[in-house]
Amino acid sequence: MSYRRDSSTPTQAEQDTIDVLLWLNHHTGCELSYDDIARGTGIPDSNRLRRAVPRARAAAHVLGHRLEQFLPSRDPLRRGARVTRFHTSGQGDEFGARDALLACRKAVAYMGDMHRACTFEARNPNSIEPEAFGQMAQAAEGCMNTVSGVEGLGSKVLNAQGTMRRQAQRIADLEAQIAEMTSQSAEASA
Repeated sequence: MSYRRDSSTPTQAEQDTIDVLLWLNHHTGCELSYDDIARGTGIPDSNRLRRAVPRARAAAHVLGHRLEQFLPSRDPLRRGARVTRFHTSGQGDEFGARDALLACRKAVAYMGDMHRACTFEARNPNSIEPEAFGQMAQAAEGCMNTVSGVEGLGSKVLNAQGTMRRQAQRIADLEAQIAEMTSQSAEASA
């Protein structure tokens, strides 16, 4: 007798992915480590969770959301901890841009590997299809040039975001000083 799985019930891996995604949706924008996710979902911090998180990342992408890569925390209280953050569609900040730039750098590195391998095979007299490998090498080179240009734009975006954040903080400080001066002169006239 063969075992037939009911297709309407999710497998353990699918259920873990669903649990992670549902839990992340309630913790949008928070820095979360694997320990945090394990405690929140009840899935032990093991291979089971380590497989569920990348699947949740892919599912989030399909839904238009973003689960960042694990990066070192910016929180001084969590120094050295590797954390991720979940953002629903239409949300994000400069730290999400940092994650996107990291993905661009990784893409350029992988494209570099692809370009080297395809160029080698295009020149290899024993290659099964040197012309096709030559075309793939040219495509990889074009992708690297495009992504490298985008990375330069991304750095400009981050710098502009930092400038805007500093200006907003300065404006808030000046407004607080004006409010304090106004309240002092109101007290003096009373």
